[in-house]
Amino acid sequence: MRITTRWSAGGYLSHFIFHQSGLLNGLCLQIERLAKGKSMQTAYSFFDLPYVVQKVTSQKGYRLTERELDVLEFVLEMKFSTLEDLHAKFFKVTKLGTVSNSLIWARQRVHKLVKSEMLQILTDVCARPLYVITQKGYLFLRNSRSQKNYCRPLLDVDGRFFDHDQRVAQVRIVLENSGVVKEWISERQLSEIDEYRKCLPTEFRPDAIYVTPEGKRVAFELEIARKTKERYQQKVKRYIHMMTAAPDAERLFEEVHYVCEKEAVWNLIQDHTQLFQPLFRFTMLSEVLGE
Repeated sequence: MRITTRWSAGGYLSHFIFHQSGLLNGLCLQIERLAKGKSMQTAYSFFDLPYVVQKVTSQKGYRLTERELDVLEFVLEMKFSTLEDLHAKFFKVTKLGTVSNSLIWARQRVHKLVKSEMLQILTDVCARPLYVITQKGYLFLRNSRSQKNYCRPLLDVDGRFFDHDQRVAQVRIVLENSGVVKEWISERQLSEIDEYRKCLPTEFRPDAIYVTPEGKRVAFELEIARKTKERYQQKVKRYIHMMTAAPDAERLFEEVHYVCEKEAVWNLIQDHTQLFQPLFRFTMLSEVLGE
């Protein structure tokens, strides 16, 4: 931009010629007004000129319903979820108390969370789309429910454990919907809470610890693939020690609930728990899921 000045015979600044049109015309008028009545100076400060500050308004706050926050919380705790599982957990029963068999309403509500970048869709793990929480969704959830201790988000899914992790989520849905469980502490949450992390290192950590309506804490294990005999012996021994050595008030759980996909695995684990049978409970996976 080039500015040419012209001076009157009396030594006063007459006007500026701006070699650029548009919004600068307004600035020209301001300078001319200020210059009238002033004697000529060898230097003129443009920083003395008044200027307009653009008012920046913050974006309207984004709000989620309690159910939508529950969806984010569930996906975070269980690593991922499918549309079918979210429907079974949060949209199965309508406001009128009837049972919904359609995925349309669930798809619309979940799509809202995807569109707002709270959830994202993964399509490279299995045949059906999987929903995982985003960093934005995690921060929004943590800020909305600051009193809770959340695990950190996983932005991808390990396909090696997909079948096991989905079955764990499905068992949780059935137990919570039936009223058997009132609180579920997932394996990922256990790794974030100090008292559990110290007493339950990774190799001895159950798939979850759930709380019954009566307040009883139960360690939950889902077995769909057979492990070595020694592995079962070590874990059962550790569980027995935790349920018998510590005083009642200090026990992290009072019972272990094994859900097994195959009867052979059930029998193998049960052989190591015979002497402490009241502390262990066994259920077939097909019985829980009604398959």
